[in-house]
Amino acid sequence: MPSLFLSLATAAALTISLAAAPVATTPSDPSTASAAPSLTAPLAHPVWLCHPADPRSACGDATGRYPDGTTVPLSTTVAADGSTTVTQPSTGAEPPVDCFYVYPTVDLLPNPPLMVGSAPPSARDDEVAVLLAQLGPLTDLCRVFAPLYRQSTLAQLALSGATGGDPYPGPGFADVQQAWDDYWAHDNVDPVTGERRGVIVLGHSQGSVAVEKLLQHSVDGDPTATAQLVSAVVLGGQVQVPIGATVGGGSDPASTFQHLPLCQPQSGSVPTGCVIAYSSYGQPSGSRPTSGSLADNLDPGHQIACVNPSALLAGAAPDATTPLDPVLPTRMLVRGSLLAPNGALTHLLIGYTLPSDPTGYRATPGALTGRCAFAGDAASNASWLQIEDPTGMLPDTSTSALGLHVVDYNVDLGGLHTLLSAQAAQWVQAAQAADPALRR
Repeated sequence: MPSLFLSLATAAALTISLAAAPVATTPSDPSTASAAPSLTAPLAHPVWLCHPADPRSACGDATGRYPDGTTVPLSTTVAADGSTTVTQPSTGAEPPVDCFYVYPTVDLLPNPPLMVGSAPPSARDDEVAVLLAQLGPLTDLCRVFAPLYRQSTLAQLALSGATGGDPYPGPGFADVQQAWDDYWAHDNVDPVTGERRGVIVLGHSQGSVAVEKLLQHSVDGDPTATAQLVSAVVLGGQVQVPIGATVGGGSDPASTFQHLPLCQPQSGSVPTGCVIAYSSYGQPSGSRPTSGSLADNLDPGHQIACVNPSALLAGAAPDATTPLDPVLPTRMLVRGSLLAPNGALTHLLIGYTLPSDPTGYRATPGALTGRCAFAGDAASNASWLQIEDPTGMLPDTSTSALGLHVVDYNVDLGGLHTLLSAQAAQWVQAAQAADPALRR
């Protein structure tokens, strides 16, 4: 059914591109603070895909768990220098920081399709599969908090694109805000030290739109919340900044954030409290993504942010070409079969061939290279993470406005792991230096 597949891929791209550029405000200033998302038909309480206190959590100890109780390994086959090794996720000591993650557009049907009484929605395989595909290799860095939310479905996004309607008319973003408020009130305070914990906020696609709104309302310009932000990973979205700048400057309504800067190289350490953002494309030499892509600027004088995690780690310029560390989910992770090798993500991973290793992931360090690219002028431009693939690992998406959207995390998931690990260590070191009691 090629026409259906095309509409689904287009709808995934529309997840971000149809969203108007958000107006960033300063929460600490009551006269300009952005309003919390409307809690239309709110859930009685947050519903978690992953929560450290829930034994049914999708993010288990070295395993992922599907709604029916089936577990899959979070181990990784590393293919390098002509040989393979298997690595296991770290277990044991509680990580020193948290992760708050919002998954991308994946739903084919509304969740839930029908509310019975006050019964909350429950997770589905595709929601768990996409969470594990993106976040699984990062779970050894942090305690994971990942809310279920009633997102706009792929079909709803396609319809809004055809009619010009609101792509996000439901309460999904309010679900995310409600979950954050619950996390901040009950889980961010360390029960031993009484101090607030560092947190990495992550999102992708529709999840990045939700994260942008969450950060605008609850973090950007709030000194207390900003102090706890280890990093914000906002991939496959449209984080917009003035051309050549890293932040909106406090009074630029076209910039996504006013005070949270993009992560930039700094001498002697990695930056923290900053934003990592990009959309990935594999464009032929000299070309830019197709018109209407996620790389296109939304307002004159601005550009979409691009931060290359591997360049940041190397202390290189943002537009430097660097080796990447791609990590793809395996068929085992997504519960693929002979008829549907991409399993629960068949409707998203069209054209992708997943590895068949008996682990959850396959890492191939250095198999791809990437650089932040820019084309155009102040009025109309594109900014994206350009991926070069000499191995044929990825399908040709050069004529698609979507590009490599569905694997934005995976093209450099190993590099992202290394970067976030360094940022977490840097944040903890700075927190201990500010409060010696935390060293005990």
